[in-house]
Amino acid sequence: MLVRCVSDRYVLTLITAAILLIGCTSTRDDLSVKEDVASDAAKKNPADNELAVEQPINTVNAAIEKNGTFSPDAINRPITPDEITDATAGKLPLEINQEVERWIDFFTVKDRERFQRFLERGEKYKPQIIAALREQGVPPEIYYQAMIESGFATSATSKAKAVGIWQFMRETGRRYGLRVDSYVDERRDPLRSTVAAALYMKDLYNVFHSWYLAVAAYNAGEGRIMNTIMRSKTRDFWEMARRKVLPNETMNYIPKFIAATMIGTNPQKYGFEGLSPESMPELVTVAVPAPVKLTDIAALSGMPLSVLKDFNPNLLKGMTPPDAGTYRIWVPAAEQSKVEGLHDRLLAMRVRGLKNVAKHELEHPSVHLVERGETLPRIASNYGLSVKRIRQLNGLQSSRLTPGMRLALVTQDKFAQTSTASVTGHQYRVRNGDSLHSIARRFGVTIQDLKRMNGLRRNAVATGQMLKIRELKG
Repeated sequence: MLVRCVSDRYVLTLITAAILLIGCTSTRDDLSVKEDVASDAAKKNPADNELAVEQPINTVNAAIEKNGTFSPDAINRPITPDEITDATAGKLPLEINQEVERWIDFFTVKDRERFQRFLERGEKYKPQIIAALREQGVPPEIYYQAMIESGFATSATSKAKAVGIWQFMRETGRRYGLRVDSYVDERRDPLRSTVAAALYMKDLYNVFHSWYLAVAAYNAGEGRIMNTIMRSKTRDFWEMARRKVLPNETMNYIPKFIAATMIGTNPQKYGFEGLSPESMPELVTVAVPAPVKLTDIAALSGMPLSVLKDFNPNLLKGMTPPDAGTYRIWVPAAEQSKVEGLHDRLLAMRVRGLKNVAKHELEHPSVHLVERGETLPRIASNYGLSVKRIRQLNGLQSSRLTPGMRLALVTQDKFAQTSTASVTGHQYRVRNGDSLHSIARRFGVTIQDLKRMNGLRRNAVATGQMLKIRELKG
């Protein structure tokens, strides 16, 4: 069975091939969607998540190519208000039907106060999100997907433990280069996570060749959408919804998304006057020693601690992580030179005696949080375990899983040695779940260098592929 494992580009290729073999065609415009977000008020109260608006900063996407990581230093210039308006106008044909009108009514009448709060909050992130989507060729309307996912609340956490404005599950975030451990959770960083979301949506579109189905897969999982296409013999989302072959949440997700987009792109038309958008200064990243406390950075720089915490919600313990010489934090552009000048003083203030817990968590996880669309065979394969062993560890009577389930794992010798066994000299064998972004980040090289050394024209890599690595860490 094909399952949700987006970073495994080989699996995505198989899914794409299967879809093409089906030979189904859709007569509707791909972007007229009607799926998932609405787990309906039945599954989750629409007031539990929060929405958003916009504000000027710069694109973080070029940093991925430049540094091989999500360190957003490649900000070239601010995005102007006129560009925001142009980018969000008419790029995605939106279909209006009874379900869409129902959600428009909900947002403008029953949930008006909360929706306005989401519009205002999102303003400080909108320029960065639009820029990142645009860089990846993703329709700017996908900005409103983050609105219905989280209301642009960086601390938003679902019952299934999806986190951040894009509601990434732990493993999906890691597959797209986001660091997630007990010290750092970059799913909470609105800029880094936006780049990851843009890459994810681009991959989904490359699989399904339909933005509606890509949005649906973001909600339900690639495996679920692929199976639905196979069963229903159609790639028309609205036809799938009419036949009720999708989960209720997914059938509501698209009309909710369309409604939010229509209101957000023309709030005055729907009576949202006198908005008070939140703002944020232009930000840059500065490499500071690790581990150091934000309280020490604030004390030496004169910046309020609350400001540093607000701009760096990904630092869970209020300090940079202990497993790196430096870590890049967000600071106002006006404070950049001051913070950079504190490097030597901060170096002397590093916290001592911390174990390298974060690295251990990344390479030897003891628990797996089940995501939508995952299967037990796929999880077992990822960790080098047998299905039988995982069932024994967790007392499972069958292989049936539900999203949010926590599975205990056993670190076998084979798995524990994966890190070193995969590296031979200056070559690395691509493992299941790797991406070019994560490999570059791990070995301290850039994506451009990896592509040049290995003659790669795209960012796709396949499990088992041998890559030349220029630098090795540790």
